Amino acid sequence: MCVIAVKYFKNIGWVGAKNRDRNYQPKINIVQSNRMGVQRLYIDDELTRYTEGLNEFGVCILSAALSVKDDEKESEKIEPGQRKNGYMSPDGKTIRDALLLKSPSDAVKKIIEKELSGSTFVFNDKECYIIEGGFTVKKADASKNRPRKYIYTVKQLDAVDGNFAVRTNHGIQLPQLGYQPNSDDKEKALSRKSSEIRRKYAHSNVAKCSDPTEMMNALAVFPDKNKFMNPIRLGDVSKGEMVTTGQLQLVPFEKTMHYRPLYSHIEVKYNKIN
Repeated sequence: MCVIAVKYFKNIGWVGAKNRDRNYQPKINIVQSNRMGVQRLYIDDELTRYTEGLNEFGVCILSAALSVKDDEKESEKIEPGQRKNGYMSPDGKTIRDALLLKSPSDAVKKIIEKELSGSTFVFNDKECYIIEGGFTVKKADASKNRPRKYIYTVKQLDAVDGNFAVRTNHGIQLPQLGYQPNSDDKEKALSRKSSEIRRKYAHSNVAKCSDPTEMMNALAVFPDKNKFMNPIRLGDVSKGEMVTTGQLQLVPFEKTMHYRPLYSHIEVKYNKIN
């Protein structure tokens, strides 16, 4: 479960921010990579290799899961302190590959080609796209009579001062993706309610932002008495609860990345070639 937001500011352009939720305490590497002659700066979850960040051309990528149950189970594939059997998040690899490209439109094409599931913002200071993508059936439920198909939509947001968008864990353009309304499953119904309310709170606060420096604080709120209904999620990972482990902000005009740790360790790695 995560919250992502983008907003357009006059003379600055698009700025993105995210609350990253995990059901374990991650070690986050801040990586400066120079692979294939392209400089990238990104967060890299050491356990799963999940990645988000920007490159030297100002292309930025932030994503929120629409297959949250798979997202929650990701840590089960990991042994404490190491990647199990070399496990690597396919979504993280897709994002790293997309960050090798020079424009948001080319990065969007790569993300679609690699069938990234989720609500994903791809942007620089002048352009911003929202991709919603996912699969018609779970991999385990796919069959010859019920094939698994990747579906997606792409929408370019207008670069107008004050324009913004917020996503959590239910589909907006493709409402069949993510947590569904009116579920008979009590846990799923609660998750859908959380996704809607977290988006509502974040939407209200991001609307008030008049400066990029306010973006992370706009998501760092917990106005609801129910801890699971807030953009910042507090909880107990020992019980499998998803908590906000850190906040990420990307400013393509400045080509800067800002990471605020909340429940995570950080290490900085410069001049990597991979």
